[in-house]
Amino acid sequence: MLRQISKKTGVFHILMLGALVNTMAQSGKTYSLQECIEQALATNITVQQQNLMKQSTQADYLQSRMAALPNLNASLSNSWQTGFAINPESNAAQNNQSFRTNSVGANSSVVLFNGFQTSNTIRLQQSNLKATSQDLETTKNNIMLNISNAYLNVLLNIELKNAAMARVEASKAQVERQKKMYELGSVNKSRYLQLKAQLAAEELNLTNAQNSVTQAYLELWLLMNIQPNAENAIAPMKDLTALTDKMGAEALKPEQIFEEFTQKRPEIKAASYRIRSSELQRFVAMGGRSPRLSLSAGLNSFYTTQSLQPIGSPVLTNRTLGYWDNNGTLIPVFTAFPSYSGYETTPFKTQFDRNLGTNLSLNLSVPVFNGWSVNTNIQKARINHENAKLNDKQTRQTVFRNISQAHTSMLAARKRFESNEANYAANKEAFELAEKQFELGALNMADYLNTKNSFIRAEAEFTQARYELIFRRKVLDFYIGNPLY
Repeated sequence: MLRQISKKTGVFHILMLGALVNTMAQSGKTYSLQECIEQALATNITVQQQNLMKQSTQADYLQSRMAALPNLNASLSNSWQTGFAINPESNAAQNNQSFRTNSVGANSSVVLFNGFQTSNTIRLQQSNLKATSQDLETTKNNIMLNISNAYLNVLLNIELKNAAMARVEASKAQVERQKKMYELGSVNKSRYLQLKAQLAAEELNLTNAQNSVTQAYLELWLLMNIQPNAENAIAPMKDLTALTDKMGAEALKPEQIFEEFTQKRPEIKAASYRIRSSELQRFVAMGGRSPRLSLSAGLNSFYTTQSLQPIGSPVLTNRTLGYWDNNGTLIPVFTAFPSYSGYETTPFKTQFDRNLGTNLSLNLSVPVFNGWSVNTNIQKARINHENAKLNDKQTRQTVFRNISQAHTSMLAARKRFESNEANYAANKEAFELAEKQFELGALNMADYLNTKNSFIRAEAEFTQARYELIFRRKVLDFYIGNPLY
């Protein structure tokens, strides 16, 4: 009974282990070029910083629009005063007083004219926003090209590794065949050992190729900002052969590519928008010389414990106001003066309504002299405008240089590819013939190994030239607006 339980437990553990291994094997992900680019764009710190810069510029643009609206501010205060103070009710100076005062108010103002500084600032911030948006697109383009290069580098090294692996397998079979022939006495030991040494060299090349694949993957994962994982892989690209044909952007001249597609480049757009921004900045600075007309309005009231009102009904008593001189006879003058049993603080609403006041004013400010600041701002704006035009010129020169270099590199890669293709075909045919002659004993070991090594080099050079052509083709196509995937 115990043996049966133990046996069942062992089977259960084996099944669980198998499920765990299967889960781990399925934990990896295969990335296409599009997914690699999307992952890099989503996690790249430079893109995130550029996006934050765009959000900041959006906030500046919104603020410039809101600045054209009237402002509105409310105020509320509560103060206590003791000793000498001015009675807010009567404006009389008093000693040894202790009272509280509450005031409330609201004020609003709007600029009616300021030399068009407000409208020009709105257009300035809008132009800055467009330039920042294009900067973000430029950053994304650079990352997309870097990812594409790293992606193709992985595919290149995988192909080199697969070729090295196929050669190792073929050499193993050949060594095994030579070993059996040596044991049967058909060939000498030297022939067998030379093939065995060749196999060791090819196994070393395979190890180096595998390390190159690992390194290429590492560079790609780091560009994508993901944790390197041996289970992850990339998907092969489709229609690679179509990318090596002769029909493509290389048929155009660099001048044609620049003239036809330069306005699509985000770096060119950003430079143009910054020229516009510098022009608007100059208009804003010149607006500082203009008179400033504004309209303001206010509403305020207050409450104080110094405001008192009588309690109950008045009791009239006569009080002497003075004396009237009637031919030398002083006759007193009386008046009825009300008196109350006590006083209380006037209610808040009564005081608020009684003390409520409004104001409306139209203000005109004419700049005469402000420490030369207006002229300095205008001068600096003109300098910034000239600098923006130089930056635009430099950007256009850089784009044209990049297009020219991409075009020249494409043509050079095309020639290398065609030369290596012919070299590879010739070496492949020579090696296939040498292999048959070697097996029949009609070719010595040295000539066979030289032919084989020449084929190995030709195959590697052809593969590298092929992927270089593909990348150069994609770069040039990218300049004319074609997608990378």
